[in-house]
Amino acid sequence: MVEPLYCGLDLHKRFSYIVVKDSIGRQLTKGRVENNEADISAFFEPFRKHAVKVAIEATSNYYWMFETLDRMHMDVKLSHPLKTKMIADAKIKSDKIDADVLSDLLRTNFLPTSYIPDQKTRALREVLRHRMRLVSMRTQLKNQLRAVLMKNNCLDSYTDITGVKARHFIDQLSLAPAFKMQCDDILLHINFINKRLENVNTAIKAYSDDFPEVNKLIDIPGIGIFSALVIVAEVGDITRFSSPKKLVRYAGLCPGLHQSGQTCYNKPITHDGDKFLRWILAEAAHHAVRHPGPLKDFYSSLAKTKGTQKAIVAVARKMITGIYFVLKNDDTFNPVRRKQYHNRIANLDKPAGGPWSKETVGTIG
Repeated sequence: MVEPLYCGLDLHKRFSYIVVKDSIGRQLTKGRVENNEADISAFFEPFRKHAVKVAIEATSNYYWMFETLDRMHMDVKLSHPLKTKMIADAKIKSDKIDADVLSDLLRTNFLPTSYIPDQKTRALREVLRHRMRLVSMRTQLKNQLRAVLMKNNCLDSYTDITGVKARHFIDQLSLAPAFKMQCDDILLHINFINKRLENVNTAIKAYSDDFPEVNKLIDIPGIGIFSALVIVAEVGDITRFSSPKKLVRYAGLCPGLHQSGQTCYNKPITHDGDKFLRWILAEAAHHAVRHPGPLKDFYSSLAKTKGTQKAIVAVARKMITGIYFVLKNDDTFNPVRRKQYHNRIANLDKPAGGPWSKETVGTIG
């Protein structure tokens, strides 16, 4: 039986540094390789009969390297960059040392790994995040347009500054040429982004057919097709979470804690983990609390003592807990335990009851 080999790969923009070791830690080869499939394949050619395991850091450009090594039938592990302290905190740091440490961590089974979604989920993530970036760009342009109008003391009361009535209002203004040019250019860019968003939205709706979990999530208050797809894409394989607490921690919605000796105090939520999942849950929570039901009652009771911001975070945490059981066990969405829920609303005038109905579901996206 051919023994497995352990490879540490330090990935950069134009090149990678690779170290290959055997099971007892003897270095078999090392070297700098240009980032193209031909050179990488040539480097690993002497080991094609071995079972090669490769560790790479979770950088922004790891996709193509993972797919390249996967086509070469290698077992690729993604190193969690924040947990690989031996690399992050090293006093002497080089490409060779980084690759060497990765191979040793992989060989000794101490490598802290990150989840690698399948190709279909990776594609969905890219499309959804592209939409988020386009919406963010459009929001920045709208803010710029409002700033130009404020410079001319032209205050508006329009919810959407690019709507039909708002555009008619802008067209009627007598602005200096410099400001008129800015308004025209900003509106032109917004028109272009709106057209691109139409195409992206069409592509996103097509993805919903490939992810049956979406149909389970859209019945939850505050969740529409877009938010359901974001949750599915960012969570990935729900079976990798053994408990809802781990999913809450992955979303960065668990409170922090500082404990040293006799000193112990709570801190705000950690904000670690998936920022996109945390964002969409907050958006869904804002929509969910607008409709009658346990979530709104829970929010109302908590907002009185903790404030609206902490209450929204608490609602988002309860939503992701309920979502965990919906995705893993195909249960009906139930954000709170019945006894706990009745204790929470004991002082409210009108306790909510009955199942969720589609008429009361708020959606986003």
